[in-house]
Amino acid sequence: MGGGYFTKNKISFYFNLNDISKVVDILDDEYSKNLYLSAICNYVSKTQGFLISLYYGNIWKYYYLLAKAKTSHKITINYFDYFLYDLSLINLAPLKLYYSQLGIFADFYLEQYSYKHIIKANAGDFVIDGGACYGDTALYFSNLVGESGKVFAFEFVSENIEIFNKNLSLNPHISNIKLIKSPLYKDSDTFVSSDGVGGSARLDHSSCNIKTISIDDFIQKEGVVKIDFIKLDIEGSELDALKGAINCIKKFKPKLAICLYHSAKDYSEIPLFLHSIMPEYKFYFDHFTLGRYESVLFAI
Repeated sequence: MGGGYFTKNKISFYFNLNDISKVVDILDDEYSKNLYLSAICNYVSKTQGFLISLYYGNIWKYYYLLAKAKTSHKITINYFDYFLYDLSLINLAPLKLYYSQLGIFADFYLEQYSYKHIIKANAGDFVIDGGACYGDTALYFSNLVGESGKVFAFEFVSENIEIFNKNLSLNPHISNIKLIKSPLYKDSDTFVSSDGVGGSARLDHSSCNIKTISIDDFIQKEGVVKIDFIKLDIEGSELDALKGAINCIKKFKPKLAICLYHSAKDYSEIPLFLHSIMPEYKFYFDHFTLGRYESVLFAI
């Protein structure tokens, strides 16, 4: 493309083109292949969003519908206002939560952690919600899996946990969410702290006051009988968390929704790692913003 939007050299600076080609080969449908390559080009483009040609332009009407669920109650976190939304007012879900309109739109309308009709948390599923933040995704999964399902929500940032608990208290009918106040990692022997605020908080290895936990160790320790779905949005620690979940993935073969956008290398390293340990998986890709953010790899 002309105009200096991107060049092969610029793409090569961020991405290993041979690995990108391998990922395209393992993606199972043309939509995934095309959108994956669009997201790669978009990553290095000066004009964010210009190359996301398959984005859901026809669904934005629901974003404005969410305004009818917005109440006057709000809380302020790190200088951001989060209003209380009652999703029952628009027959979306029997849930209340403090969050952003855009965040609720991504969770409940775009369904950022579902892939079309192929991959979704279903009734009775046991879900790992890695990076639960304010509890919005835990509530989303809780509503899908129902009373026979379970959501294991992992969040370790204290201010996020405070709002998580506030949102959970707004929904006393919910009893299938268990909060684990530990960061997911490849082992359960590392001490870390948090860096950043809110949904962008990530592991910091420069100071050590919080002990990590691996998915495999958690399952063994808690005697979890199955895992049907793993969602990871943990600010760049997704690959490490997957390395700590190899036994779980091989044993239970859960559906996966793994964020790739935190690092350029994740676009190839995560899918190729998963393909190496589970070659029988089918892989898909979707993207949920016009910028770099919210690229998600799906597997089943």
